[in-house]
Amino acid sequence: MSATPAAIEAALGKVDDPCSIAARAPMSVRDMGLVRDWHVEGDGTVVVTVSPTAPSCILMSSIADGIEARVAEVDGVENVRVEIDTVTMWTPELMTDAGRRTLDDRRAASLLEVPVRPREWERR
Repeated sequence: MSATPAAIEAALGKVDDPCSIAARAPMSVRDMGLVRDWHVEGDGTVVVTVSPTAPSCILMSSIADGIEARVAEVDGVENVRVEIDTVTMWTPELMTDAGRRTLDDRRAASLLEVPVRPREWERR
């Protein structure tokens, strides 16, 4: 039995982006837009390509480990390989609609907690 696309997408949706957790806007690597592509090879290997949010991201190995663990749980997956795309730059436009809503909600809540406006220093 081969892995279904829906099952792989669901597994990717269970891998948390650690920086979004630290920012109190938890979302998956899929919603964050880190997953660039994935495919299943003939031998049942799932290859997932991800991009870091910044070249200096020190958590990509943890993210890759999470992807490998979750996708390996999918029936029909024999192996998982995570490839890191260091050429393509991540932008917020790559986030899913759900990811953007999560981030927007967190930003709105932050403004209520600490009512500072962007470039407020210019007004003083």
